[in-house]
Amino acid sequence: MQKELYERIGILEKNEIISVKVADYARKIVDYILSRCPGVSQDKMEMFITHLAMAGKRAEERTEENPIDEGILEAVKMEAVFPEAVEIRDRILSMTDIVFQETEKDFLSVHLCNFLS
Repeated sequence: MQKELYERIGILEKNEIISVKVADYARKIVDYILSRCPGVSQDKMEMFITHLAMAGKRAEERTEENPIDEGILEAVKMEAVFPEAVEIRDRILSMTDIVFQETEKDFLSVHLCNFLS
């Protein structure tokens, strides 16, 4: 799975959709997530890492994603895996100097809950 995820990131980087910095960060997060959550499904991981890469791009460009629906966010916060998702999210955000807005952090939490469930 790592190879496929790296290829996905490489395509985004090669086509100048994301910067080298974001691509390097995304690869680091692939390695971290695969070591921490070895049973994660490839589909869910592809969705997560693509969102992370695009969130990194938006952070660098200082553009904003539309906020997640408040009802969905509140439902996700009630899930048993939410505290673990936030812990992982905070850990991966500490691995870069890219500053992510709260909206992006919320989306990352939802994606993490999705593959932890």
